[in-house]
Amino acid sequence: MSEYDQILDRITAGPRGKRGPHCPPASQLAELAAGLAGEKQRASLLDHVCVCDSCGAVLRAMEADFAPEVLDAEAEEVAALRTSSRQWQREFASKMAGRRRPKIVLTWIARAAAVAVCTTSAWLGWSQWVLYRPAQLMAQAYTQERPFEFRIPMAGYAPVRTAKGLGSSFQRPAGLIEAEAQIHSRTQDHPNARWLALRARAEMLGRNPEAAIETYTRALEQRPDDPDLLAGLGMACALNAEASNRPVDYGKAIEYLTRSLQAKPDAAETIFNRAIVYERMFLVKEAIDEWTRYLSLDPNGEWAQEARNRLAALEEKKKSIARP
Repeated sequence: MSEYDQILDRITAGPRGKRGPHCPPASQLAELAAGLAGEKQRASLLDHVCVCDSCGAVLRAMEADFAPEVLDAEAEEVAALRTSSRQWQREFASKMAGRRRPKIVLTWIARAAAVAVCTTSAWLGWSQWVLYRPAQLMAQAYTQERPFEFRIPMAGYAPVRTAKGLGSSFQRPAGLIEAEAQIHSRTQDHPNARWLALRARAEMLGRNPEAAIETYTRALEQRPDDPDLLAGLGMACALNAEASNRPVDYGKAIEYLTRSLQAKPDAAETIFNRAIVYERMFLVKEAIDEWTRYLSLDPNGEWAQEARNRLAALEEKKKSIARP
């Protein structure tokens, strides 16, 4: 009996229905969703999830919590898997149809598809979680010691505490140091664009926007039109304009942020950052329009309050300029 037949025989044997006495605890499903389960445990859990509607629903919910956004890079890698291709699925279905009675062919094909989906889903959950963890750590570090006015992904609100970045390792939050270590291990040989983006974000938090510009440029060589990478590069250019006293970099920042917004028009964080760059360039009307646009997308919360304060200051400046 082939390996495929053994897998299919095993997964078609179990009943489907409500949670039963043999269902694993939620903690094990959480480890599976996060990619932390061992090889043997992962195989066992996947076998169970593929025949248990209850545990399958729990796993899907947990994976959604662990990875709130499906990354384009990982989605492409999943699509490239042999078992994800329609040709492979047709060949596999044909193979199964030739071996089994027609009466049960559809059941076997459906269960085989479930195996592929569960395996791919767990792999994707792991890939996302590996990327998600350092991003989360950097967001926490930013919120703990917000080093600049611009926003980074996933970070909660905090007032700006210093304009100089997080500099010395003795001054940086422990979470940022941990994130840097994880990113360093992933960007040594042939890093993909997403890991390079995380590295660039860490470089910005570490008061090195010039290095961040170089890193984002490398990432864009892999994904030239990625709106998130363009937004990050725009922020890095704006930070470098201030750190190196290079006003020309504000113009570059506007260029990259605008390109990003052409692809993702309602990206509130990018609009927030572009509004600040307009302020730095003394483009009062453009900044007012941008803050107004931001508040139409995000009218509540502390970020919105900061936007209102900035908008009010600009409107007052506009009035003072108009006075004779």
